[in-house]
Amino acid sequence: MSLSDVRGLRISGPPSLTTSDDLRRGNAASVLRAVLVGGPQARAELADRLALTRATITRVAGQLVEAGLLREGEPRRAATGRPMIPLELGDSERVAATVHLGVTEIRIGIVSIRGEVLLEQRHPYRQHDPESVAELIASGLDEALEASSATGRLLGLSASIGGWIDPSGETIVEYLPLEWQNVPLPSLLPDFDGLPRYFDQLVRGLALAESMFGAAKGSSDFLEIWSGNILGSAFVSEGVLRRGPRGGAGGIDHFPTALEGAVCSCGRTGCLGTVATDSAITDAAVAEGILRPGGSMRTLLEIARDGDRQANELIGARARELGRAAALMVDLVNPGMVVVAGLVTTAPGYLEAFRSTFSSATQQAALTPVVTSAFGDLAPTVASASFLLDAFFHDPLAFEPKITV
Repeated sequence: MSLSDVRGLRISGPPSLTTSDDLRRGNAASVLRAVLVGGPQARAELADRLALTRATITRVAGQLVEAGLLREGEPRRAATGRPMIPLELGDSERVAATVHLGVTEIRIGIVSIRGEVLLEQRHPYRQHDPESVAELIASGLDEALEASSATGRLLGLSASIGGWIDPSGETIVEYLPLEWQNVPLPSLLPDFDGLPRYFDQLVRGLALAESMFGAAKGSSDFLEIWSGNILGSAFVSEGVLRRGPRGGAGGIDHFPTALEGAVCSCGRTGCLGTVATDSAITDAAVAEGILRPGGSMRTLLEIARDGDRQANELIGARARELGRAAALMVDLVNPGMVVVAGLVTTAPGYLEAFRSTFSSATQQAALTPVVTSAFGDLAPTVASASFLLDAFFHDPLAFEPKITV
């Protein structure tokens, strides 16, 4: 497997089936993913849900239990007959190492196949050139793997960045916070002894994570919006994560707003990226005397939670602008739900302010629920892991060479 394997990732359905071996692999993937999305289920329930024979389910489930990918839960008493024994996801022995290249720091993590963050370490950039960043990634991964040596078996490396990724999965086309253009991805990531490596855009990873473990679990049509040091969105339609032919889908920085904001990199004012990012909000808070110079979003949130009216009004105004942008996207693509993510979305009244403008700006609001992400401040690390975990749940036997189902 190579970095280019990240192309065309799906978030629902088994791999395509062309041979008997593909069929066996597809059945294993279907059973494992049915338990991931639907929760613990008895063998008979899985047979009905997947339209497979009970003999097939028994054989496949037995192998997956023996491998530790599934385990038997506490028996459930049935109305008639024997108690039903549900199958649930196995323990946390299989893990992904993760890297997120943020605006101010690199996050290194260890994440289980359940989507649990077992370890997260943060390393501020020492220098921003790709060579120095690659060295920081390598040393950070060595440190994390040593600290988590008892965690389990490593499946591979999965990484994310907030910038524009070429569809080939080989190049960071642009990442303005680090002033990067056309940076080759393989130069940033260690080889990892031949284990698979995945790399893609942060918000797309977050959408995958929400569909597997989070607020959009099991949903095949939804819109994910991220508001942090960068802005971005990701759209899932009929179970497919849309990237666009040049890999640039989801950019919302230049949506127009009613606020003045700073001059954007495009030369205009009033762009969403100049008013709704964490840095734009904290800069405005400093200008209005709410924060001291150098103050962070965390500090601003503490002030808002203490009931500061000015802080809450500032955050609410930004939330309403993002809600207006979401309404435009909902009118265009008609998703089943909207998931908003980012530290600022945890501010008191943020979701209500977002929904107020969203509801007035689209007639589809009543049919399109708006919810917050399930991952809080750990979102970048879970999102980073999702590229590998999505591949794992769609073909687990590719990661388990000793299993023959």
